[in-house]
Amino acid sequence: MLQCHHYFGSILWFVFQLSNVEKFLGEFVVCNRKDAEEALSCGNVDWWKDMIVDMEISPGHDQIKMSSLSMVTQLARATCASQEFITLLEEWPIPVFPIKGLDLMSAGVKSGPKMRLTLSYLFDLWKKSRYEMNKEELLSHALDDAIPDPPSPRKMAKKRRAENSVNK
Repeated sequence: MLQCHHYFGSILWFVFQLSNVEKFLGEFVVCNRKDAEEALSCGNVDWWKDMIVDMEISPGHDQIKMSSLSMVTQLARATCASQEFITLLEEWPIPVFPIKGLDLMSAGVKSGPKMRLTLSYLFDLWKKSRYEMNKEELLSHALDDAIPDPPSPRKMAKKRRAENSVNK
């Protein structure tokens, strides 16, 4: 189903010569419309706020040319949200994740893949607290056992030589 939308989006881009931002916004609306309509019908404002936070400040988020708030409000317009609801989203102050890599280093977290996993774990905790946990509360969980260990790096296989080859 998703491939159909991307194919359709490619056709629209070719026919109408959309900019990359317009194409990305169109794909975003098409891919998220069903969940957005469900969240809107249930009155789930937290789903919308989580969408903004995930796109704007989650660890490893994609850098996009259009702000996440603009994209989410366009999605709200596409799902026929009321103007009051859109204003509520636009006026909501986007929270700032209080943890940075240096904070984790000072808490004893090793840099590299473990730091990324720890940052994601703490971000999820912060999100579950509805953005209420402060830096000290989050750092107290920086060495939790629930944080998975990164997979061990794979060693490159040695290139096999054919048995019949002659070294020259």
